Amino acid sequence: MEEENNLSSVFSSKDGCNMGIWMVAFLVISWIIIYRWNQRNKKGPKTWPFIGAVIEQFMNYDRMHDWLVKYLSESKSVVVPMPFTTYTYIADPVNVEHVLKTNFANYPKGETYHSYMEVLLGDGIFNVDGELWRKQRKTASFEFASKNLRDFSTVVFRDYSLKLHSILSQASFKNQEVDMQDLLMRMTLDSICKVGFGVEIGTLAPNLPDNKFAQAFDTANIIVTLRFIDPFWKLKRFLNVGSEALLEKSIKIIDEFTYNVIRRRKAEIKETKETCKTSKIKHDILSRFIELSEDPDSNLTDKSLRDVVLNFVIAGRDTTATTLTWAIYMIMSHAHVADKLYAELKALEEEQAREMMISLLPLDLNDPESFNRRVAQFAGLLNYDSLGRLYYLHAVITETLRLYPAVPQAGPRICLGKDSAYLQMKMALAVLCRFFKFSLVPNHPVNYRMMTILSMEHGLKLTIARQS
Repeated sequence: MEEENNLSSVFSSKDGCNMGIWMVAFLVISWIIIYRWNQRNKKGPKTWPFIGAVIEQFMNYDRMHDWLVKYLSESKSVVVPMPFTTYTYIADPVNVEHVLKTNFANYPKGETYHSYMEVLLGDGIFNVDGELWRKQRKTASFEFASKNLRDFSTVVFRDYSLKLHSILSQASFKNQEVDMQDLLMRMTLDSICKVGFGVEIGTLAPNLPDNKFAQAFDTANIIVTLRFIDPFWKLKRFLNVGSEALLEKSIKIIDEFTYNVIRRRKAEIKETKETCKTSKIKHDILSRFIELSEDPDSNLTDKSLRDVVLNFVIAGRDTTATTLTWAIYMIMSHAHVADKLYAELKALEEEQAREMMISLLPLDLNDPESFNRRVAQFAGLLNYDSLGRLYYLHAVITETLRLYPAVPQAGPRICLGKDSAYLQMKMALAVLCRFFKFSLVPNHPVNYRMMTILSMEHGLKLTIARQS
């Protein structure tokens, strides 16, 4: 009898437990339904309890900008709750000016942003606030204002524009397709390493060698951007799995390259001082920071120099190459713009030849040597002053930036190197658009990729035709 009572008690407790589970489930589901129902007229993304809008953000990650524009077209500000944080997106020009300029000091990068980007950008200029940011900006602004750096940059930009032309010329004679974004990324990486760090890395060599640093840098860029919507990135980093494991491998490659650049420049600077060869003094940005690091009060370590290098890589490589890529895409998509730009470049060529009292070389589109000689002659006519007279080209670049801003910014954080970037973009586009016509490969998709800059997800595959 006692056993029967115990058995009955067990079944009774199980039934009660099951009933409790069903009741809790019913209450939770009812709460979620009511929670979602109350959002039916809410502007902005719909959220879930505890996890906010993370599901919708993940579903729309590859088209994040379009996703945000949809909501911002309905309201000038959108609040997006996420696990452990909340993002507020604004589109009202008055509010944007308030944040970026008028009350700039009230809106720092902050600890959260710094934690996302620290593994890649460290304590570089794009990832810090306050006095550390001001010191780096002051040093960099001094260098960018230097006439020596401007003159040196002009020569470097011309040289690498011609190297790019040489690759495109060869492709045009062989009727080969090219990925213009990849080539432009190579050109700007080589350029920033030469101008910014005084080293030659040769990614734009004729055989287009694989560059582990560039590949690792792009991978790291993508993964740190993903951290902004991934609530589990710290756990993945702790366990060293998934995207965070790949990020760690990428950072090792990046650091190996970067510290090698720093060691080489330090050795070259030391040799120059010991031999008193002033002719070998280089006017690059890294050299300036290395000189500052020799002051015991500067607190600049090799890690600080590493952060300087990587911040200038993302500033000088990615932004310029991305803008050039979108500019070429827009030019070839609008024939009247391409024609007007070609006319301006041809007129400048003739005007410069008259001013310098030289005869333009004959141009045979079917002869590689004749074609390349004429392009080299045209590039030699381009300098800081002559490029400044290309008003339509300037407008083309500016309109591209309006439509496809690589990294929009304003106020005290406005781009320090914008004049240098415009100089390089004008040099490259002048050489390319004077002698080439570009056409998009049929059915090639043109979409942006989610990174810290607005690059193209699938590159820009083109065919090339020469023009006289």
